[in-house]
Amino acid sequence: MADLDRSSLALYGSRVGVSVIGFASTVYFARAIGAEGLGIYFTVETVVVVLAVLARFGVDSAVVKRLSGAADDAERARHLTGAFGLVLVPLAVVSLAVLLFADPLADLADLPLAPLALVGMVVALLVVETGQWLLLSALRGERRLATSAGVEFGGEVLRVGTSVWFVLGGSGPVGLVYGLLIGHAARALVAGVLLDTGLARPTRETMTSLVSFSKYTAGMNVSHLTYSWLDTLVLAVVVSKTAVGTYEAAWRVSLVVALASSAVGAALAPNVSAWAASDAFERIEEAFTNSLSFALLLVVPAVVGAAVLGGPFMAVAYGFGGGALLAVLVAGQVAQAVKDVVQSTLLGLDRPRTVFVTNAVGLGTNLVLTVGLALAYGPLGAAVGTALTAAVVAVVQWRALQSWLAARVDRRALAWQVGGALVMGGVVVGATRVVTPDSPVPLLALVALGALTYGGVVSLHAPTRTRLVGLVQPNATGQAEGS
Repeated sequence: MADLDRSSLALYGSRVGVSVIGFASTVYFARAIGAEGLGIYFTVETVVVVLAVLARFGVDSAVVKRLSGAADDAERARHLTGAFGLVLVPLAVVSLAVLLFADPLADLADLPLAPLALVGMVVALLVVETGQWLLLSALRGERRLATSAGVEFGGEVLRVGTSVWFVLGGSGPVGLVYGLLIGHAARALVAGVLLDTGLARPTRETMTSLVSFSKYTAGMNVSHLTYSWLDTLVLAVVVSKTAVGTYEAAWRVSLVVALASSAVGAALAPNVSAWAASDAFERIEEAFTNSLSFALLLVVPAVVGAAVLGGPFMAVAYGFGGGALLAVLVAGQVAQAVKDVVQSTLLGLDRPRTVFVTNAVGLGTNLVLTVGLALAYGPLGAAVGTALTAAVVAVVQWRALQSWLAARVDRRALAWQVGGALVMGGVVVGATRVVTPDSPVPLLALVALGALTYGGVVSLHAPTRTRLVGLVQPNATGQAEGS
């Protein structure tokens, strides 16, 4: 478990860095171009992400699975080349659709660009978005989690730096789109240079193998798409760009607390795949239980923290409200953390059909709940719908996993986490009677007090303390990647 923990930690550390940079930049952009300008950029980004997921057709997930289980370099090369071939047709179809619907797209985006200029920008973003995820997935398929994490981090630094430069030059939301294009293009280029896997002519068996996996993960990605972006699209169409800006600002803060679970899931899938190939199911069950505890370690206290300090945090950071919105979105990340670990285990066990079916349930749930509640109650309704959707999918996937594994929760570790979070909440509420969190310094002081309190309580649990200490001990093999 130590190597798996370190792989998770490497990816988690990178994503924390990405999120810190992204959060700081969002705070700056919110104050530089306002909630409406931020909402315009988020709308464009949402459109690009939605179209890119359709263009990838789940092939990026298939790349991780097939490369991690390949017998040799030649087989990996055939799979990677086949993956690029598979995305060409859907990418071309989606790009043509962008051209045909240029005018409605321009109306939705509300960017100060001519329709054809916007089409060119969106198509370019689609190409680099597709390329970067295929290449980053190939790095993960090689079980080089730390390398892929470093590439993600570097691309985000470049994106933010160029975006700030454009905004300072007066480009407004368009400058943020330029920065997005440059950052993603850099990720694709660097990932391609660092990749060990080469290219080779794929066989019919290669293409069949990729399609057999991706046809199910495509459904998984569409479900994730609706979970992550449907609410934003609905708000952009029926409410306002200002509502989009407020919602996305809160959503991206909530994503920070889910970084550990997403990193654990990303590290778990290729390892489960390798263990399943050698029938080491007891090791998978142990890794699953430990990974789930690790994934929830930061999410549980974040729920309490958002309930206590969510309002002051949104006001101080962004200059607008949204405390209740943030609290609901963070609460939804508990279910999402469970889903991250369970779904990664299912994919590692080569159960893409199960993942497809369970995510189809989530897709239907999301369409009904999120759209209905967003139309009725605006951003807060969208947040409730999104949180409930994550809970439904987590329960369905957990029940499905139990058909193949003795999946269980470490109840003692979870009890320590919940207890520590409640103690933390009580301490912070008491401290707010003395310190008013109406500016950055007292707010950060209260956050630090809460973190220290929670850390002190959970460190009293010996197994948790041992795992955390193990993360910083030297690796006997000298390798941080793989296991």
